[in-house]
Amino acid sequence: MATLSLKKPADIHIKVTACNNCDDVQLTWRTLDNMNTDSPVEGCLGFMIERQRKTKNKWGKTEILRNRVGFDSANVDPEKPESLSQPSSIWPFQRYSWTEHGANNNDSVRYRVSCLGKKANTVLGETKLQVIAKSSWTAQIDVNAAAGDDIEVYFNRGAVMSQYVARIAREKKWTANDISNNVRLIQEPLRIFLSGELRIALLKLLNTVIQDPFLDIHAALFELSDTELIDKLKQIGPRAHIVLSDGANTKTIDGHTAFVDENEDVRADLKLAGVNVSDRLLAKEGLGHNKILITVDNRTDKAVSAWTGSTNWSPTGLCTQLNNGILLKDAAVAGLYYDYWKKLKQAGSAFTSDLVTFNGNTPKTIGNVSAWFTRTEKAAKKTTPVDIKYLQNLVNNAKESILYVMFQPGGEPLTSIVKKAAQDGMYIRGVVSTVIASNRENFRLLDETKDMPYTTNLVQPEGIGNDFSFWVGEVTRNIFLSKIGFAITHAKMIVIDAFTDNPIVVTGSHNFSSSASQANDENFVVITGNKALAKHYAVACISTYAHYRWRAYLHDMEAAGKKPWSQLNSDPAWQNSYLQNTRTLRELSEWC
Repeated sequence: MATLSLKKPADIHIKVTACNNCDDVQLTWRTLDNMNTDSPVEGCLGFMIERQRKTKNKWGKTEILRNRVGFDSANVDPEKPESLSQPSSIWPFQRYSWTEHGANNNDSVRYRVSCLGKKANTVLGETKLQVIAKSSWTAQIDVNAAAGDDIEVYFNRGAVMSQYVARIAREKKWTANDISNNVRLIQEPLRIFLSGELRIALLKLLNTVIQDPFLDIHAALFELSDTELIDKLKQIGPRAHIVLSDGANTKTIDGHTAFVDENEDVRADLKLAGVNVSDRLLAKEGLGHNKILITVDNRTDKAVSAWTGSTNWSPTGLCTQLNNGILLKDAAVAGLYYDYWKKLKQAGSAFTSDLVTFNGNTPKTIGNVSAWFTRTEKAAKKTTPVDIKYLQNLVNNAKESILYVMFQPGGEPLTSIVKKAAQDGMYIRGVVSTVIASNRENFRLLDETKDMPYTTNLVQPEGIGNDFSFWVGEVTRNIFLSKIGFAITHAKMIVIDAFTDNPIVVTGSHNFSSSASQANDENFVVITGNKALAKHYAVACISTYAHYRWRAYLHDMEAAGKKPWSQLNSDPAWQNSYLQNTRTLRELSEWC
């Protein structure tokens, strides 16, 4: 492979873009020469990222973001956290993008990226490097959940397979079971961190109803076991109206499948507290899989807002799975969900013809928002359900990009996404918690370029099994699935053409499978043309992908008996591995 021509720092300008959601900022930068071509910089050993926060209309002190990968791991001690990171002025970022987790909801921030090189007296990894080129400060970024069109979007931080959780577990000598048990404790700091803005938003919504006697809630829930949320429902009392399903509803007893009500205890507890609970016990008929909350003005019986998404009302849903929630504050859109809720309540524990007919008349559209509800009339065998056909069509008509995070999708639309990735110029990245058998033949076969050892566009989540270089051992996939829960990434979100004039966002409870269409109570919403919303979901998707792609790479290298990349390169030639790689260049052109 030929080496790209190095450009003098004076001949380079650094372009930076920043996208955000309620909790993260995705930074992407490029080193562009006078011909606006991505070029390596003479003497560049990486990049420093600086951040400023705004308070009282003034920019505060300049903070330097820290890197957790250094030039030499010889002096790193996993038992000493202070040895595992340095400011990026000392350990620079040898990459062109970074998900910044240090920006918090309601912060106003801006960033600057500088290219660094050696001074005469520089000791790599110990002393500050020299700034040889720098970008301008980005425009002000207001970190919050607002996503345009009376929509707010919230995400948690439910990555148990992470360095943050690994270090806490090591410090407290926690096992995987201890992690699972402690996130149930309301005041536990790890619970508060992992549940993030998602839990805060749900509590705020419930507290608003508690404090306003003219508001009721109408909810359709699948899992209900989180004591903090249950207590809020009790406080609302008779103004809370819950269609409560029987959860996953099966367990094995003496080798046989038995149908049970997983919510039996909380159902009785809520009824005793005066909450209006309507039983929806579907057993072998399917799952009452919704996670819907509608606020209603009890003076007019008109919907005010609707909350939906992937988050079950359980400690696992809030803390140990990656989940999202979307608050739709347009009253007409909320009314669509209220109409659906009424049909569910009337249906009792059955899929009545009235409910199925209502669901079949979909999508239900208000402006640029289309709501889909299931189950609809069962399709004939080998016939694709109407909602899946709709999703396939969205995927097949994608012009530039598809980003996605899924739990356990069926054959479609995932297979169509995988096939779409083979088209020249398409930018596709995704994480699937579990890939079913019908999709395994496509898994890891997408190969845009041979330039890098790991080029898959679709990853299954994995953890770091043992202490390694700058990293400490994490909960692995097998341990997670056996000790903590069955879902690692539980979100159901697809973002199509995120940075075009007509982006599309799909999210809800629907697992993008035929069983979700034909056997369960489900919903998903499709929102078109909302650029702010698309960026919120795109940031969530790409940060999830980057997190698990690295871990999947380590897992694959270990399985192949190969030594993985583990530390910063002291040669400026590191830039070539990025700037001669069509995969990286496509990503840069998409985000920056």
